[in-house]
Amino acid sequence: MATTLNDLGKTLLAQLYNIVTGGDEHIPPSPNNFLSWCQPGIPFEPVDFTFSAKGIGGGGTAEEDKLLLQEAFNFAQVVDFVPDRTGIYNHDMQQTIYRTSETRISHIYGEILKFSKVVEQELSDQEKAKIEKFRNLLRTKKKVKDLITDEEKEVTTDGPILQAYNDKLSAYLDAKLLYNSKRIAAQAATGPEGKMAVADWSNNATLYQLKVKAAMDAWVSGGYRNEVDQMNAYINQVTQRDMMLWKQMLQEHYEGAIVSGLGPGQEFFYTTVIPGNFATSGGWTGYGFTHETVSSSSHSESNSWSVGGGVSFGFWSAGASASGQSSHYNADFSLSSFKMSFEIAQVIISRPWFYPEFFMNRGWTLRKGEGWMYDDMPSDGKIPPSGNFIAYPTTALFARNIVIESADFTSAYSAYSSSVGGSASIGWGPFSLSGSYSHSESGRNYRSQADGSTLRVPGMQIIGFVNHLIGKAPNPLPDFKDSDFH
Repeated sequence: MATTLNDLGKTLLAQLYNIVTGGDEHIPPSPNNFLSWCQPGIPFEPVDFTFSAKGIGGGGTAEEDKLLLQEAFNFAQVVDFVPDRTGIYNHDMQQTIYRTSETRISHIYGEILKFSKVVEQELSDQEKAKIEKFRNLLRTKKKVKDLITDEEKEVTTDGPILQAYNDKLSAYLDAKLLYNSKRIAAQAATGPEGKMAVADWSNNATLYQLKVKAAMDAWVSGGYRNEVDQMNAYINQVTQRDMMLWKQMLQEHYEGAIVSGLGPGQEFFYTTVIPGNFATSGGWTGYGFTHETVSSSSHSESNSWSVGGGVSFGFWSAGASASGQSSHYNADFSLSSFKMSFEIAQVIISRPWFYPEFFMNRGWTLRKGEGWMYDDMPSDGKIPPSGNFIAYPTTALFARNIVIESADFTSAYSAYSSSVGGSASIGWGPFSLSGSYSHSESGRNYRSQADGSTLRVPGMQIIGFVNHLIGKAPNPLPDFKDSDFH
């Protein structure tokens, strides 16, 4: 039975949303997360993340160090954004479209630190010492060589305990992603090809659940989950009475994280990914989808949630010779059959200079006209939220080894590609099918390979981000008086 590009895309995003952020009674989802889908996807090559595996000073030569530094700058720019809530966003589906808004995390966070008023009530020497101990365990400073001046400078990095915490968290996310993908595959299974997914789930669901539990146990025992949470809770509780020292430390870490790039004005806040070697690792989760899935229960969910309402599922294009949306190969274009497979991975975004726990603290405020010159506060905490810092991206959703088996889709892609010209970027939904690496200094291009009824998309790409809502900010405790803030 024929189906349209739009129906395929809506059901596809519904499944991916459930896999990435969904859950059941065993693995519950977080109510404070939402997804930003990319349009277009952001293509990368594994070599673009050599810096995350080696560090920006980990090259054997000056030339290698320069390349690592450029890679770090490129990635930091891609993820330095505050998610935009406009487009499609509501409490049920919690999805929106990724936009490179004018608001950068690094800038607005710095403004909040600079102009926030914090409570000042003297802490005991014992409390101060304990807070300092916890801070040094969570974050540390290391020396790196400035490639421009050859001088050494200190930058803020995650401490060994926080590194272990994030490593085990990454393993837990991988196990959860596998569990959800197997569950959704069984729920959406149809026809002879779906028998394997149903059999796999019926026989192995408990094993997949145990993998998640084992990953959680490893996070607790070897990743210091409880200890890190307790340290953050203590800092949060105590500094609500006197935040002056904590705010000073946050500003020092923020300013110490600035790294100078090679180009003019290329100063950036060092940002990396966990695990650092994800681009070359084998820990990706396979995913499969067919046109028959559109009529399954997953499709009814996508209709009730209006999933993908702001995403175009016709072929789209961008570039000097392209004219934008296709009028012929639009969302209503019909296909007689469709099968898609790829691998996905959730990769943690690490910003050692950024302390999201600051927003959970209720011992600070902002006053318009006293340094804070924005119309809105960071977030009003409502659903949907309003403000200039409602959330921040915590993980990037990568896809690789994308294969589409559909004679209609492949033929339409080839015809559309010819009509818009070879220099245009072409995509479908959140997937880039051909284009260029806009963050690459070498001007690399990529193009899907059409072989009969099969389309293969090279490399890997970011197709979305998982974002975490910060809640109402500022949100000072009601017992504080205006005179308590300095």
